[in-house]
Amino acid sequence: MMEILERTELCFPELLNTSCRKPIKQQYETMIAYIMLPSISVLTFTLNLLVIISISHFKQLHTPTNHLLLLVSLAVSDFLV
Repeated sequence: MMEILERTELCFPELLNTSCRKPIKQQYETMIAYIMLPSISVLTFTLNLLVIISISHFKQLHTPTNHLLLLVSLAVSDFLV
């Protein structure tokens, strides 16, 4: 019994509670998370910046709906977060 406890990672090893075992994460799951989350953040940042620049640069997009009410305010709030 003690050999099994030494090989598994427990949630609270000082209590020797065998009912709570830590799940062992696979290496590839961690690497995918470390790659995907920053990639999504950079993509969101870039696209929000593209919306802000395109609406402010092109005069055809200076409609009341696009300019201050919906798209720019949403893009700026996403950009700041």
